[in-house]
Amino acid sequence: MEATLFLADSAQASPDGKLHALGIGWTHTSSPMTAPSAVAFILHVPWAETNRPIKWTLDLLDADGNAVVLQTGPDTYSGMHIENEIEVGRPPGTKPGSDINVPFAVNLTPMPLPPDKAFVWVLKVGDRQWRAPFTTRPM
Repeated sequence: MEATLFLADSAQASPDGKLHALGIGWTHTSSPMTAPSAVAFILHVPWAETNRPIKWTLDLLDADGNAVVLQTGPDTYSGMHIENEIEVGRPPGTKPGSDINVPFAVNLTPMPLPPDKAFVWVLKVGDRQWRAPFTTRPM
């Protein structure tokens, strides 16, 4: 399994299997983040891994590898963790042995991240992982 992972200002996975994104590929952002953002990725699923469950997770970590925890309410806090399980079929007419691309877009509201710090989004599928690091600018 392979994946292409990137940060964007916004992204959308369309029903026809396409990934649409604006502001792709940034690695530095204002602090605290004052605009929405997105984590977008394409899973490149090998023919042999289709037609069975595939679990993926996406986590926001700090420079030390710890989960980033944000306040979500007056007395509640939550880590930035997303998980999903999919099963990828083989579209009619696809040649045997072909990879099947599956796009995902995770749009995020502005997050109160501290200034002048490093972070990384980590996508995991099985024992594989892909990273999209970024930093927040100093005040």
